[in-house]
Amino acid sequence: MKEKFQKMAEMAKDTLSRSAHLLGDLNGDGKVNEEDARIAAEWAKKTTQSAANEVSKLGKEALKSDLVKDAAAGAVVGAAIGVPLPVIGPMSGAAIGAGLGIYKNITRKDTPPQKVQIEASVDVHAELIKLDELRKKGIITDVEFEIKKKSLL
Repeated sequence: MKEKFQKMAEMAKDTLSRSAHLLGDLNGDGKVNEEDARIAAEWAKKTTQSAANEVSKLGKEALKSDLVKDAAAGAVVGAAIGVPLPVIGPMSGAAIGAGLGIYKNITRKDTPPQKVQIEASVDVHAELIKLDELRKKGIITDVEFEIKKKSLL
């Protein structure tokens, strides 16, 4: 009986060894070596970067939602309130505040979402310098320069 177990253990060992070799030989040269480790590391790096990019996209989309905005606002208020209270503390205060912000969002009456338009801030000084350079180069006329300047100011 002992011999049968030893044979089974040996067969299992051989099977695992062959499987590991097949899985580890990424470049197909019949050996598992540093080149295979490099290939595996490159694959892991690319996969991790791809996953990080997707998480970043999801995070940016999530930040646009009213639910997340309400939770973040609640967390800030809760943390600020929790600082002077040693029993609660800022971390617990933030968690409680975030929960209240989510509750506020969920229980909000159906009101149409307000569209917020964010105007791009214009660096008037920089724009005027660019326009002046275009005028000096003869790309725009003095009249065009004055019109653009008045619209900026």
